[in-house]
Amino acid sequence: MKFLIIFILSLLINAIIFALIARKCEFRLKISIIIIILNSVLTGISLSLIAPVGIAKTILLEFLFACIFIGLIAVYRFYRDPERTIPDVQNAILSPADGFIRYIKYNANETIIGITLTYLDVHINRSPISGIIKDIKQVGEGFLSLKYEKGIKENRQVKMTIDNGMFQIALTLVASRLVRKILVWVKEGQKVKQGDRIGKIVFGSQTDIVIPKLPELKIKVKEKEQVYAGLSTLAEYKTV
Repeated sequence: MKFLIIFILSLLINAIIFALIARKCEFRLKISIIIIILNSVLTGISLSLIAPVGIAKTILLEFLFACIFIGLIAVYRFYRDPERTIPDVQNAILSPADGFIRYIKYNANETIIGITLTYLDVHINRSPISGIIKDIKQVGEGFLSLKYEKGIKENRQVKMTIDNGMFQIALTLVASRLVRKILVWVKEGQKVKQGDRIGKIVFGSQTDIVIPKLPELKIKVKEKEQVYAGLSTLAEYKTV
């Protein structure tokens, strides 16, 4: 009975905390619900085993547990850098980042795919194709929310172009309001293989990839779909 009461109280407190910070931190709904339930179960078990405490202290402990739990998950998820086996696929453009497809914009000569990275995603960016880094430049000084088009245009970002001899792919690594640094691990003129690590942006952020008009280009993803850097195929094309 004690566990059930604490569990329900924990659910309410966790839900309130997530409701307050979800929009700012761009939490995904399904993952947030899982975290809320898991933390509530752990909190309920923990507080059930200690001596009885008053309502005020219980609420304070619930809030403290929730903050610590969320913080630990965020730090762990952010600093992960898992090894990945890059698929051996021909004429494919792989995802440069982990995250979900925010938008796919079709223009006359190019397709732009925006990938949103939340705090739960791996923040290592990988090369979508093999080739040579043609140029790297940093632009923008803003730190606005990426929920708005203005943030994507004005925030601090690193732009780079990768040339494989047949065409060029442009990447833009965009910082969010919580980000103050974008790490770039490659330099101009450097050769990279498909799936190689090329940089890192922290916590909530975005990576845009610009794909030129190619023979029989087929976009293999759709908006809101989860993708993984160096593993998921964004597009396929035909070699001339």
